[in-house]
Amino acid sequence: MSILTSALYAQKIKKNEVDKFTKEQTIETSMESLYSVNFMASGFIYKFDFQIRKVGNAYAMPANILLKDMEKYDENSGVTFLLDNDDTVELTTNYTGVGSTKFGNGYYFETSFTLSDDDVKKLKEHKITNVRIRYMGGHYDRELKSKKQELVMKCLQLVDK
Repeated sequence: MSILTSALYAQKIKKNEVDKFTKEQTIETSMESLYSVNFMASGFIYKFDFQIRKVGNAYAMPANILLKDMEKYDENSGVTFLLDNDDTVELTTNYTGVGSTKFGNGYYFETSFTLSDDDVKKLKEHKITNVRIRYMGGHYDRELKSKKQELVMKCLQLVDK
């Protein structure tokens, strides 16, 4: 008799509270990994972790970006999502700086992206097929596996329930 196991991708609400001063509701999902690349057990080299945060009617996407090299993120840096309808959602980082926190064989940059109403609408209606991380002087592209393509969509739906 053999037992098979599989990875379970279960997004959860990590925070759901009302601020006693502003009376605004804050809903936040668990941190999810859109992609991760680990070469020969030497440690992660490329990774994009994110969560969805909704405060009142405003959406944000806090994220951790892991790249092989220590990169600088300026006011033009961010992430671009290529959707299944060939449209794109381009998000610019709310923070600038250098990805300098060492993790495995790469360097983390912690940031956040503001999602406009149009961004949210597109991301709720379409799968993400590819991701481009934009940093000063270059970019890193990653194609998403089919089971990860709906992850942002599911997290947005979860905070709206």
